[in-house]
Amino acid sequence: MGNGNSSDAMEYSHGLNGVDMVLDDRMAFIIGLSTLVIIIIVFWGRLAQRVNNHIRHINNLDTSSRKQSYWSQDQSEWWPWIKKNMLYAPLYKKRHHRELQLSKAVSVGTLPSRFHTFLIAGYYIMNGVGCLMLDFHAESDVRWAALRGRSGYLAVWNFIVLIPFMARNNPLIPFLKISYDTFQLFHRYIGRLIIIESVIHTFAWAVVARRGYGFGGVLEHLGKSPFLTYGTIATTAMVLIGLHSLPSLRHAFWETFLVSHQILAVAVFIGVYQHLKIGTPPAIASFFVGIIVIWVLERSARIFRLMYRNIGWNSWYTKVHVQALPGEDSACRLTFELQRPWRHEAGCHVFIYLPRISLWMSHPFSIAWYDTTSQLYDKEELPSNTAEVELALPTRTSNQISLVVATRSGMTKQLFDKASNAPGSQITLGGFLEGPYGGSMSLKSYGTVLLFAGGVGITHQMTYVRDLLAGWELARVATRKIILVWSIRHTEQLEWVRPWMDEILTMAGRTEVLTISMFVTKPKHRREITSRSERVLMFPGRPNTQQIVTHEIQNRVGAMAVTVCGPGAMADDVREAVRNRMDEGTVDFFEEAFTW
Repeated sequence: MGNGNSSDAMEYSHGLNGVDMVLDDRMAFIIGLSTLVIIIIVFWGRLAQRVNNHIRHINNLDTSSRKQSYWSQDQSEWWPWIKKNMLYAPLYKKRHHRELQLSKAVSVGTLPSRFHTFLIAGYYIMNGVGCLMLDFHAESDVRWAALRGRSGYLAVWNFIVLIPFMARNNPLIPFLKISYDTFQLFHRYIGRLIIIESVIHTFAWAVVARRGYGFGGVLEHLGKSPFLTYGTIATTAMVLIGLHSLPSLRHAFWETFLVSHQILAVAVFIGVYQHLKIGTPPAIASFFVGIIVIWVLERSARIFRLMYRNIGWNSWYTKVHVQALPGEDSACRLTFELQRPWRHEAGCHVFIYLPRISLWMSHPFSIAWYDTTSQLYDKEELPSNTAEVELALPTRTSNQISLVVATRSGMTKQLFDKASNAPGSQITLGGFLEGPYGGSMSLKSYGTVLLFAGGVGITHQMTYVRDLLAGWELARVATRKIILVWSIRHTEQLEWVRPWMDEILTMAGRTEVLTISMFVTKPKHRREITSRSERVLMFPGRPNTQQIVTHEIQNRVGAMAVTVCGPGAMADDVREAVRNRMDEGTVDFFEEAFTW
């Protein structure tokens, strides 16, 4: 009867007729409970790691390198296996952060790790099973109505995960010690899931509505019924978000994407809320209001951070000194004069706003240095001894942080052009800083720290090197060996961090603890590749990451941390090198990335 009777079809094309609210609630509860269980498991796992790291840190503050041997080996066989085959493993072979490209101009994004894929697939499967928990013995119209209700209900429910995961002020980031980049990955996949469920919701309604009203009647109802109109607005906005969020379009038109994404998100909120308010029980609409409140509060927290960090008694913005660093690999060095002191950990990043360059855009950059004033340097090469360095040392001040912005396209290109065309290739702008964010990765409990950097990725590693050397001098870290490996295309890129590297080269303990290896992949002249000391080395070509990792693991002191910040191909090489040697001792891998 449900297959051919139009009056029955009309009955099940609107309202809650045919919708199994009890089972909808049950499936949403199961998905929510499963998500909570995963969060709890991750929390206890992270807590166990932090306790172990803290004990190792305290026990090795005053011990010699030899006495850290106990911590150099994992005391279990299963934990290295889990790290190698699940936590650190790419989805397939070694590709993880290296982008998949159809051509040089078209990118389809990166692959999630094996563990992340397991979580994402599990979440999709739970939602898929939830949508298909239908009474297949019922009439066709009843089944379509139940699918309409279930898919719509789960789509709304998934917003409670989607919105916090996109937040820069997500409390789960410090709580679980998981990076913002990882939550952004989940945000993208959950957003796609919501779009799929919303399209299914709309399609299931359209099948029954067409049977009851005919095609012309469906279009007429879409225009006359506010309930359907708002639902159509929400679904259309979601589909547009899905289309313009494709990696190829997102990368090519990043700044346009950011603005349009926010506008479409507001359209989704309005459309979904009105749709729920008109056609569902009040509790569901109230639930969605709570989701909107979370979004508003997070945005408000960002605004508060901006106001607190940038508005002072004498100025409503932060003064930014920009110095263009010309060359084949151009960049800008930015120094922000902060309105009030900041407290942040090594490895933090900030979002910067430069209204005169790009009115609404905010871009993330690692903090390269803090509490120093940069000066120009005319030398071609890094100083090689203390006497030479002391002549170049910048004067120390307070309340400043510095960044390096490599020239790409859009805002970074406009900034470089504006600075390079100014007298002395320097300008001063008014800007805003939001942050600091990140910095949850502590390396103080590791006896050996191996840091890889590619290009501008050196900025992320600089503050770690500085803090570990300062901690070594004060006997506050377990670190006894620091190896910094920096891969650059041309020696001109040394100018990006010269003032701060000069200061590092004068710090106490540098000759005992720190080794710097710089690899120049495209040197212009042979004489550029000159190692001026045994601790500051320079080589032509690309670093052999497997050889470096193997050598340092075999000669490690205590537990070892390997970190990387650089291009996707380099990060994948380091990841593979670490996984190949995971069974030889206590080795933890950390990767810093801004996947956009």
